[in-house]
Amino acid sequence: MGSSAKKKREKTKDFQKTKLKVGKARPKNTNATDTSFAAKSIVFKQQNVSETRDAAALFDHNLSLLSAKGDTQRRDALQYLTMACQLVEKGGEGLPQPASLVVLKAQPLILDGSNGVRQQLLKLLKALPGDIGPLEQLLLYTRAGMTHLSTDIRSSALDVLAWLLHTHPSAVLSCPGGWIKSLKTFQTLLSWQGGVSANGTSTTTNGNWSATKTATNLGSNKLLVHQLNTLATLLTAALTPEPTSSTNTSESRAASLFPLCHADAHGLPKKSNPFGYLNLFGAPRDAEGEIYSDAGSRAEIFRELGLLEAFRQGVGEAKKEGGEVGRAASGVEKGLKLWDER
Repeated sequence: MGSSAKKKREKTKDFQKTKLKVGKARPKNTNATDTSFAAKSIVFKQQNVSETRDAAALFDHNLSLLSAKGDTQRRDALQYLTMACQLVEKGGEGLPQPASLVVLKAQPLILDGSNGVRQQLLKLLKALPGDIGPLEQLLLYTRAGMTHLSTDIRSSALDVLAWLLHTHPSAVLSCPGGWIKSLKTFQTLLSWQGGVSANGTSTTTNGNWSATKTATNLGSNKLLVHQLNTLATLLTAALTPEPTSSTNTSESRAASLFPLCHADAHGLPKKSNPFGYLNLFGAPRDAEGEIYSDAGSRAEIFRELGLLEAFRQGVGEAKKEGGEVGRAASGVEKGLKLWDER
């Protein structure tokens, strides 16, 4: 009898609740893990940045972090790349990678959701030394940012375009779509609808005109002013005629070529595909994707597509609002007057 009672007590022991006295701690479990130790450092070999790591490897590492998931990692990587570019400008060695590759890796961040990342990206672009390569992809991301749903991203994309027009105006306007596609983007943003229909007549009339106030409802007046100022910069850079040679220069050139007459004009062309504008063997023309390398051709297609008339009416509507918007619209009007002065 004694042994069976003992077995019963042992079986029910695991299911009995321990009664604790007041102020007495609960006894530790027999399988409890001791966590009283403290680790001084935990080092992962693949992430260890030691003094023996060279600058090229560190530059490539930060370049790869531009596609990281964390906003802080992307911003810190941009800060390091900006600092490296600033050191080059102060007389240091060249970048381990060409500036065109840095732009290729960094250009998707124009559409980044973090404001700090976009601001640091603009600082990096301004600090890049030398040639940054072809701008077609960069302009594509910039135009996508200009039409983004986020007001902050649209403003940041306008900052990038304004910087490009200030530092590389000819490269921007000589890109495929750099002129007409940029104008069409501004036309969509400002709701300055208009153009040429299939029968060649203008579709911009007073009856179906979309006023500038439509664009104001999509964002603040600050954004609208920024858009108008950037458009004025684009028009000024595109429609300003190239400086012509003076009479003295022409005479000195003729004297240097004597007894030949216009030998330089009849020599081999200095640019590739000099007769490409004739489009003798190419595909049907795409007005938006063509390259317009001089102010005359840009002004002509500007008028042929009906954009000149649409922009003139849009400026007239914007000037009626007055204030900062009216002053910015006056800057666009000055750019449009360059078409009349050609």
